[in-house]
Amino acid sequence: MRPIRLLPFAVLAMSLQAFAQPATAPANPVQRELIYCADQMSHEERAAYRAKMQATRSVAEKEALRTAHRRDMQERARAAGREGQCEPLGPRGPGFGAGQGRGPAK
Repeated sequence: MRPIRLLPFAVLAMSLQAFAQPATAPANPVQRELIYCADQMSHEERAAYRAKMQATRSVAEKEALRTAHRRDMQERARAAGREGQCEPLGPRGPGFGAGQGRGPAK
C-alpha cells in the first residue's frame, strides 16, 4: 500500500524535471536571407540559389551572385511583361504612404 501513496509524488518529480530543463536551441541557427523576386521562382530554383550561396565563401563572391541573380530576375520579369513586380515595397508594405485615404480630418 505504501508504494501506491508515493506514485503521485514520483510522477510529479519526473514532470518537474522535464519542465526545469531549458529548451535547447541549435548551436548555430541557419539565417536565411530573403531571395530577390523569390515569388517568381520555382522551389527548385530557390533551392539551387541557396545551394550556390552556401557554396560561396567570400563576401565578394556572394555579392556577385546576388547581383547576377537580380539582373537575371529583372530580365525574366521584363520578358514576361511584369517589369517592376520584384521591386521591394516601402518600409511598411502596401497600404501606407501617399495615396487616396479617408481625406483630411474634420
